[in-house]
Amino acid sequence: MVADRLLTSSFGEDFPDYESEGNTPKISLWGNIGIGFSGSALYADMATSEVPSSLTDFDKVVKKISNFVKGQRDAIINNEVIRITGIASKEFFLTSGVVPEPVREYVYGWLNQFHFPFQCIIAGFDKDNNAKIYYITDDGSIISATNFGVGSIGSGSPFSQIYFDQCNYDISMPEIECLFFAYKAKRWAEAPTGVGLKTDILILREDNTQVTILNEYELMSEIINVHNKEKEKTSKIRESILNQLIKNSSGELR
Repeated sequence: MVADRLLTSSFGEDFPDYESEGNTPKISLWGNIGIGFSGSALYADMATSEVPSSLTDFDKVVKKISNFVKGQRDAIINNEVIRITGIASKEFFLTSGVVPEPVREYVYGWLNQFHFPFQCIIAGFDKDNNAKIYYITDDGSIISATNFGVGSIGSGSPFSQIYFDQCNYDISMPEIECLFFAYKAKRWAEAPTGVGLKTDILILREDNTQVTILNEYELMSEIINVHNKEKEKTSKIRESILNQLIKNSSGELR
């Protein structure tokens, strides 16, 4: 697992969300399970608080966080429906005909726009030692990405996913190559706003050993150094190839 440290804080509907680089990782370890979040720092903290440190069953951890998301989302919707209509959301959806049409339209319009600011990715090994990757979406749905071998969340997700696809990632690659591949995908995802520069890495293994590489660690500096050297070498190779192409074009290219 590879993650940035950018946190999103919300101060209410009248203020824009505030983003800042945190000092602590956004990925956490539960036994041989890694949990990563995107979105609201508050809900991420609340979600991890829901999972006891003693709970290391993959499927139970997934269910626990899924139920948390569903509960928080339902509570927000219920509070807004009560504020607008004076009745609970369950009653509103059963008997919305008693509510004036303009009010109904407002509520349903708000629901269409509502987005719970939280996503989660959980990776690791279940009780049968099978490797799994699961998403928990902003409505609490559980989606398996295990068969794809990779998964990503947050605003940089499309960029990292494109990198994995276009650069031919393969789960049969050696661990060190997978590590560097995932790191480069994270760097690729830094293109949009919403993805921080600090990086943390968590490696989970079938033999129940883990490796944590935090942004402050010397090993992370080594990874960054190797990445920069590769970029420099690639740039020189490209320059040489293009110069050869110009030479072979008989003056048509320059």
